[in-house]
This record gives sequence, structure tokens and C-alpha cells, in this order.
Amino acid sequence: MPNYPTHARWGRIGAVLTALVVGAGLFAGFDSPPLAVGGALGAAVATFVGAVFPDIDHHRSIPRRKAVRWLRVLVVAGVASLVALNFESLVGFADTAVASTLDDPVVPSEILVGGGTALVALASASSVEPTLDLVTGKHRGWTHNPLVMFVLTAVLAGGVALLTAELPVDQRTAAVTVVATFFTGCLVHIGLDGELRS
Repeated sequence: MPNYPTHARWGRIGAVLTALVVGAGLFAGFDSPPLAVGGALGAAVATFVGAVFPDIDHHRSIPRRKAVRWLRVLVVAGVASLVALNFESLVGFADTAVASTLDDPVVPSEILVGGGTALVALASASSVEPTLDLVTGKHRGWTHNPLVMFVLTAVLAGGVALLTAELPVDQRTAAVTVVATFFTGCLVHIGLDGELRS
């Protein structure tokens, strides 16, 4: 069975071919060199990620280790962003909670919110690996099923279509196309593993 270097090599080959097709298609369709270049670069990245993604279900694989690392960063950034956006409300809540339990608060509410944020971020980051274990299951499970990966890609592309609804049609088309090329990479990986018949 192919290993990470094989999937990565064929992923890069697929990325180049997909980038050429997407870039040419966007340029032909919208006559915009920046859109074509941006779409081609995005398609290359999405295709490469798709080519290594299915092995996220292999607990010692390079894609799994990288995914855990990046997901932890994203989870911590997400917690920090939510707290930053709602900081005043959280401080107000902490003020009320502290005032109702203590007559003379020892620690300012801002410090409590900061400490609570750190604890939630650490707990969330430490839950990434067990959550991936639950979601992915055994190796060569759903991540190696072409139909499941097609549905996953379609859901992601649909989400991007909704999020980009206000953009001009050329940018929206490019965004959805880039996300859809993830499936091309998945097919590269699944084909190398001999699982296309699933």
C-alpha cells in the first residue's frame, strides 16, 4: 500500500494538473488573470490536501499528526476569538457572579475571564485527538469511501456557496470550484489505495 511520500507526490502532480485546468477555466470564463491565478493556487492547495486527507484516520500517519496540530491551533484561536468578541459581556457576567458569591472580590473579573479562557482553550485543544478518534474510527473507513468523500466535499462547497452569496458571481464560482477540487485530491488518494470500487 502507498505511504505518505507516495500520496504526497501524486497529490502534487494532481495539484499541478488541477491548478492548470481551474486556472484556464476561470480565465476563459471570466477573463480575469488575478482570479485565474488565485483560483489555480487555491485549487492546487485543496487538491493536495485532498490527496493526503483520507489518511487522517490512521492514528500514526503524518496527515493525522499535522491535522491534530493544526486543529489544536484553530480550536485555541476560535476560543480566543469568541472571548475577544464577547469580552465585555463575559466580564459583566464574571462581575455579577463574583459579587453574588463574595463581598470583596480578590481577583479582578478581567483576570478571571482570561484564566477561564485559558482553561477552556487548553481543554478544547486537548479534546482534538480523542474527537478525531471518535469521528474517524478505523483506518480505511469512511475517509476512503469515494461516495462519502463526495458528499463531504459537496457539503463543504455548499457551505462556501452560502458564505459567498454576496460576492460577485466570478469570485463565488472560483471559491466553490476551489473547494470542490478537494474531491479530486481524495480520488487521487483513494485510487492509489485501490479503494475506488467502494
